[in-house]
Amino acid sequence: MTYIYVATRIITYFGTELRVFWEQLVCRFFGIPQEDPRSFKVSEMCGHVEHELPKSLKESFMLCFFPFIMNFILGICILLTGSYRVFYIGDISLPGIVFLIVGISLLSNCAPSFEDALSFKDSLYKKETSTFVKILLSPHFAISYACAYLERYSVTFILAIVFAWIFPTIFSFTFPLINQILN
Repeated sequence: MTYIYVATRIITYFGTELRVFWEQLVCRFFGIPQEDPRSFKVSEMCGHVEHELPKSLKESFMLCFFPFIMNFILGICILLTGSYRVFYIGDISLPGIVFLIVGISLLSNCAPSFEDALSFKDSLYKKETSTFVKILLSPHFAISYACAYLERYSVTFILAIVFAWIFPTIFSFTFPLINQILN
């Protein structure tokens, strides 16, 4: 299973490199020592920065949230162009295909590592954390944990492809003005 995971990280090279960049930014900002900052290694940490465990809830949250939200927003923006052109309009051109591939790559690399999700869980649900913070951050923990679990089995790659296929339809229903402009 590790080889399939590593293969999907290599196929989604751009998203993998960008997520590692975001993780390194968070590690450097909070002073979390990095053990192995390489992007590609044949292990379950392929596409993630190996680092020491975060010491606070803020560090754990940012290690899960910041790379996730940055890759997600960039992936949606890029996929809006590529997926809309390829699947909705039917314009199979080089720019459309490139935007589609990069968008899928970014979306399939949103999830934190499983170790980061578990560290976030430990920090969030310890006794010292206030109930308000637990209520506020629990939905993000659930999403992070589910995505990290699915990423271990490369399901996020398949989900990103499916999302890219249905995204233009959802978007055209949500924003019919764009559909009218293009027609």
